[in-house]
Amino acid sequence: MPIFVSSSLVLVFGGLYVGIFTAVKVGLLKKWAMPFAYLFWIITSYCLYIMGSLMHVGDFTAKALVVAMIGYLLLPHAIYYMQDQVHEENE
Repeated sequence: MPIFVSSSLVLVFGGLYVGIFTAVKVGLLKKWAMPFAYLFWIITSYCLYIMGSLMHVGDFTAKALVVAMIGYLLLPHAIYYMQDQVHEENE
């Protein structure tokens, strides 16, 4: 049961991270809300760590989870940057 809860929280808090990040970048939320997005990313990382601990993952899988979380932090920035560049070129 704890594995299910922690994996569900990874999805919930990960969605909140991306949702708040996107809402701030497109102007639906004010910039002061951005730290909350990063807070949700930290909570997501912690829940993923708990899930990995409960599943007794090996060294390779643990490293893959760390790389995945770093990618999950950076990917929205890259997507927004590329989208912003395309819109500037078309204007």
